[in-house]
Amino acid sequence: MQLKKTSEGEKMKKLFYGMILMLLVSVLVLSGCASTQTNTPATNDAGNQQAITPSNSNPTPKTYGLGDSFVAGDFTWKIINVSTATEIGQYYGETFMGEKANGVFVILDVEVENTGKSAQYLSDSLIKLVDDQDREFSASTVAAIYLKPEGSALMFEQINPGIIKKGKIVYDVPTGLKVANVKISSSLLTSESYTVKIDIP
Repeated sequence: MQLKKTSEGEKMKKLFYGMILMLLVSVLVLSGCASTQTNTPATNDAGNQQAITPSNSNPTPKTYGLGDSFVAGDFTWKIINVSTATEIGQYYGETFMGEKANGVFVILDVEVENTGKSAQYLSDSLIKLVDDQDREFSASTVAAIYLKPEGSALMFEQINPGIIKKGKIVYDVPTGLKVANVKISSSLLTSESYTVKIDIP
């Protein structure tokens, strides 16, 4: 009888130790899961911060006005005047040599200086008109050829450092357009741009 009791006591001890071991294993597993769940949001938060940071680092571009000077790339720009015309050219007798607007020509008088360290190519494709419907208008090079005085059109040329170039840029826009933004790009190879708000007479 004593042997039987001893055997049962050993069984109880083994069962007790086994339960303790299982409990310890369960605690370790649960603590591992908890640490994984805790780390996951931190990773997501960091990811979210990285996604948000670039948008916060790009401030809203400043809008300039007529007569303001500003630097875009290697050029310093200034829009001096805005005028309109329905045709550009002249008549020889009854023959018109020039270009007639499909809507109305908007003519910008601009002043550009190369403030860089080397010669740079200046193109009228760097400067566009954008209306209140976000429609973008490119310069009309054909109409600009007929501007007076001859050679006053600002189209495509190389400008040396320190040289100031004055000229005109022409756009053919819908009749009735009264307010627009002039969007000037730093160069043909970048999306960086600057805005000048103008009133069209």
